[in-house]
Amino acid sequence: MSRKFRSLVKSHENRVYTLAVYLLRDRSEAEDVAQETYLKLWNNLDTIDMERAGAWLMKVTRNACLDRLRKRRPQSEVSDHHLGTDQVQGPAEALEQAQLGNWLRNAIGNLKEPYRSLVVLRDVQQNSYREVALSLELSLDQVKVYLHRARRQLRENLQEVRT
Repeated sequence: MSRKFRSLVKSHENRVYTLAVYLLRDRSEAEDVAQETYLKLWNNLDTIDMERAGAWLMKVTRNACLDRLRKRRPQSEVSDHHLGTDQVQGPAEALEQAQLGNWLRNAIGNLKEPYRSLVVLRDVQQNSYREVALSLELSLDQVKVYLHRARRQLRENLQEVRT
C-alpha cells in the first residue's frame, strides 16, 4: 500500500467519518461512505495535489453523502446510538449534555444544504475558511455569507427549543 495513501487516510479519517455521520445521521452508512471515499482516493492518488487532498476528500465525502440522501427520502431520527455521546461527570450534567447534544445534532441535521455541510466543516471540524471553500467549490465570500446565514438559522432553531 502506498505511503502517500496511508498518510492521507490517517490524516483525514476522523474528518471524513465525522462529516459523513453528521450528514447521514447513521454510523454504518457513514462507514460505507468513508470506504467509498478511500476507494476513490486510491483510484485517483496519482492525480491529487497533496496540498488540496483534505479539501478533495471532504468534497468526495460530501458528494457521496448527498447521493445517498437523494436515494432515501425519509430521514431517520438522530439518536445517541448513531452518534455517540461524550462522558460527563455527574448524572444531571450527563442528561443535560446529552439533551443539548441531541438538540444541536437535530438542529444541524435540519439545516438545508449547503448550510449543513458548512457548519460541520467549519464549526464542528474547525477547517479553515479556505479549506471549506475548496471542499464545497465556493468562493471565500460565499462561504462567509452562507455560514453566517446557517449560524443564524441554527440559533433560531435552538431558540425555539429553549423556549
